[in-house]
Amino acid sequence: MFQASSQYSPIGGVDDDEAKLHHDGVEGFSAEPRPNSRFLRLLPWLSHGVLICASMVFFTLWMLAPSPDALVLYSPANEAIESIGTIRFNGSLGAPSIYRGSPSPEVDAAWERVSHDSRPTRMTLDQLLRTGEEPLPFMAKFPDEYGGGYMATVEVIHQLHCVDLLRKITWGEHYKHSDHSFHDTPEAFRTHVDHCIEMMRQNIMCRGDVTMITYDWMEGSEDPFPNFNIQHQCRNFEKVLDWVDANRVFVPKSKVVRLEDSVDLPSPP
Repeated sequence: MFQASSQYSPIGGVDDDEAKLHHDGVEGFSAEPRPNSRFLRLLPWLSHGVLICASMVFFTLWMLAPSPDALVLYSPANEAIESIGTIRFNGSLGAPSIYRGSPSPEVDAAWERVSHDSRPTRMTLDQLLRTGEEPLPFMAKFPDEYGGGYMATVEVIHQLHCVDLLRKITWGEHYKHSDHSFHDTPEAFRTHVDHCIEMMRQNIMCRGDVTMITYDWMEGSEDPFPNFNIQHQCRNFEKVLDWVDANRVFVPKSKVVRLEDSVDLPSPP
């Protein structure tokens, strides 16, 4: 039987290169794609890949970017901010608390611990600028012998002071003498009280707490009663208070004086 051989042999003296050209097709044209033509075919896919990667990067950055409401204004005390998660408030009408009840040394001591005195701290010039404020000649500063810097305090201490003042007013004659002790006239005291009410109003409306309060039916009541025992996102207040006490500047009242380059405002800011 005839047995075909798979071995290739050049024909009629044609060399290997020429035979390969005829074998691939038309002479002078190779079936193998040239490098440039291969790149051109891949270019659309590469472009799509780059666009998809860029879109994923921008989407990720957008998702990770904090919302305007989540931004925290600069304060030297920001380092003390620590979330303690959600805390369920005790809003029951008769719930016991060290901060409520008839006047007593224990209740007064609890309020004094969180609101007494402005607890002055210092800010450097750089810190003042980072808050968005400008150094002005009427700003109070500490004497150089006490470290210098601008006199400051944290807002929460002032807010608690205002709440404590309103608490004392509700007890009428019991705190009347102490409330008037640092006011020249009853009119000045009334102005102080109205100031505190207005500051608390602004703060509450600024915060805009949208935590939902549900209502429950109660025996003997024709209307649903609000359930104030709800969860809130809270910060660790004790850590803030620790920061304030750690950075507090103790200066005798006699040393809190106007420095040479200070000027006076014609009225309170």
